Amino acid sequence: MKREPILSRQILTYMLSLTFLIVAVSVLGSFLFYTVIIYYIPGGAEASTENQMTLLDWVWVLISTTISVAISLFFTGKLSARILTPLNSVAASLKKISQGDLAARAHSGRSHLGELKKLVEDFNEMAERLQTLDMQRNSWNAAIAHELRTPVTILRGRLQGLVDGVFEPEPMLFSSLLKQTEGLTNLIDDLRVVSASSPVGFSLSRCEVNLKETLESALTTFAPEFARHAFSLTVTLQDHVCQCDPLRILQCLNVLFDNAVHYATSRALHVSHGVTQGQNWIVVEDAGPGVPEATQKYLFQPFQRGPEAQLVNPGGYGLGLSVVKALMVAHGGDVLYQRTHDHHSVFTLKWPL
Repeated sequence: MKREPILSRQILTYMLSLTFLIVAVSVLGSFLFYTVIIYYIPGGAEASTENQMTLLDWVWVLISTTISVAISLFFTGKLSARILTPLNSVAASLKKISQGDLAARAHSGRSHLGELKKLVEDFNEMAERLQTLDMQRNSWNAAIAHELRTPVTILRGRLQGLVDGVFEPEPMLFSSLLKQTEGLTNLIDDLRVVSASSPVGFSLSRCEVNLKETLESALTTFAPEFARHAFSLTVTLQDHVCQCDPLRILQCLNVLFDNAVHYATSRALHVSHGVTQGQNWIVVEDAGPGVPEATQKYLFQPFQRGPEAQLVNPGGYGLGLSVVKALMVAHGGDVLYQRTHDHHSVFTLKWPL
């Protein structure tokens, strides 16, 4: 036999108790009222002897009481059902979720009580969020395992070859192993930045810097790559002192420059910066071909790469722009992407003054 939930029994008991209490108070109040009239008001006793209760009067009192109790029970049952149905649905769904069924949802039934409907809606929204987070976690685990497998496999193969004597311990081999290790270190650092929900997860050292010098440093660092890929650069720089973490801004610029080198086929890049409406901003614009509209919605999500990007640069991790997003959010700002009418890609870093 299915046991009734404890919550249902408690609410039903409370409402039945309240019903009988109201009926009892009404009956006892009537007796007390007439007792006061008969014994404490002058002339009340004589009136009572003249109008004594007959059998018909007692039958009427019994019928009235019975009808009152029946009506109270009817409305108690109706109200209890409207309250208990959504509450029991939420309780049952909570138990399913605790057992791992994140697809469980609550239903409000025929209840039109605003607070209960809001409770059910909030619960379903929470369950939806939990299910989405679980799917994202599984996707992250699979993506991380996939991205780590290749460099670890290469390292294991080279080291096993050294142990077995297949490879000679030469400086070139050690240099290759070191490069793979540095790639793993960078990947782990990027994962740490992206997974941090706040700046607490990584260091953010703000100080006063001249943004012009920071941009010049980033451009100088990337100058050999730009030259090797025959990029033409146009820059609009000016002295501009602001508060930021210069190393993190450099990290963001390195990602944007690296993406331009690997994905921009136009081989033209324009870099500028300034202040507008209380916001520092840096713009990095290439002349195309731009990111397709279908890909833009998950452009700053980790491990998300469109088919065009995978074709152009198969070795990318899909983490760079998500790292930029995390770093700019840590600055209290954001990173935005816009594709112009002539298919230019415009990335804008912005953060408060």
